[in-house]
Amino acid sequence: MSQVISSAIEPAVQDLADRLNETGWAKELRLNALEAYNEMDLPKQDEGWRNLRLREVPLDSLVPVTEKQATPELIRSRFDNQSAGVVVHFNSDVTEAQLSPELAAKGVILTSLQDAIVNHPEKVEPYLGKLYGVRESKFAALHYALRTGGAFLYVPKNVVIDSPIQLFVYGDAQNAGIFNHTLIVAEAFSQFTVFEYSASELQGGTNIHSGAVEIFARDGAKVTYSALQNFAAGTYSFNPRRAHVGRDAEVKWVAGELGGKIARSENTSYLEEEGGSSEAVIVFFASEEQSLDVSAGMIHRGRHTASNIVAKGVMKDKAKTIWRGLGHIQQGSKGASTYQKENSLILSEDAKGDAIPGLLIEETDVVGAGHAATVGRIDEAHLFYLQSRGIDLSQAQRMIVEGFFATITDLMPLETVRKEVHTLVDRKLGW
Repeated sequence: MSQVISSAIEPAVQDLADRLNETGWAKELRLNALEAYNEMDLPKQDEGWRNLRLREVPLDSLVPVTEKQATPELIRSRFDNQSAGVVVHFNSDVTEAQLSPELAAKGVILTSLQDAIVNHPEKVEPYLGKLYGVRESKFAALHYALRTGGAFLYVPKNVVIDSPIQLFVYGDAQNAGIFNHTLIVAEAFSQFTVFEYSASELQGGTNIHSGAVEIFARDGAKVTYSALQNFAAGTYSFNPRRAHVGRDAEVKWVAGELGGKIARSENTSYLEEEGGSSEAVIVFFASEEQSLDVSAGMIHRGRHTASNIVAKGVMKDKAKTIWRGLGHIQQGSKGASTYQKENSLILSEDAKGDAIPGLLIEETDVVGAGHAATVGRIDEAHLFYLQSRGIDLSQAQRMIVEGFFATITDLMPLETVRKEVHTLVDRKLGW
């Protein structure tokens, strides 16, 4: 049996259930997660968790819950006046939840997940934990045992939201845990975009982020979920994002993974019904001694479903990355198609990158399936050419990396996300 992370976790779980007025199924979910956590060991270093130094994760010193504070000005300054709504998860609490009155009048709900559990249980219970299970790993159990704050978005049938909804996840407390859960329900033929920005400021310390995103896109719904992760170098982050894609529905993942000491992110779509489609557009950049594990998966179960994955990664210094892509066409998913392409660029001798693309085809009636992946060092001939034209080495590397990322950042639907990615990439390159 696994050892409890600290003497504080069990009373913290009980206190959370009481403080948050949880009863019935919600309290049971939390207590079952605590039981699972105590029973489970850290994930083994198998294919799904390779390249991650999990014994480093400071579980024994974790502070489960922090005191509530006001929204930091650093985050408040990022609010877009044109956004349809905003939710801020700061350390252990939601400190901001805003929605335009016009959307509220149409039946849209944007609030903390905890508020939704209390005030809209009928809209939460059928979905929470259905795509990301409590017993998937020790980190999943930890997430559900200590889940606080988070965001809940409900968009009624036929409602189209023109401006993005902003979600912020931010931490600045030493040894603290950030356990946010985003739950989104998009009713039939609704359309909207969500932009999530995750960051931390630790000034040399450590903390743990164990989050989750679950999206349910009903028939004909169109959801774009853009996420930019820029945690501090002391943050250990584990963040699965998953979507249930209904009949003729579309879900698009757009992700930039740039921060954290050890970070594991996942973007998975379950194409459950006929005509559903999904796309994942992902960039990642690891530097110094970062370890990044980035994956995308498309699970086809409905007929005539389609998916596409495009990813690019860069690594420098002593960083290590692993990319895992999966296109899985299950038996009965006739007329399905799935494609994926990933390229990684290595900028230094001590950096390492692995790519593991995968196809699993269990149906003979398939429109198309393919994958491609490359990992290679920066072309010395390109560097030599640029330097021969009077461009110094660092500027030459910057030009090559920006050109490398350009074909994929151009696919990102939000200008703010594209600009932010370029800014963070320049910072990693020392500009």
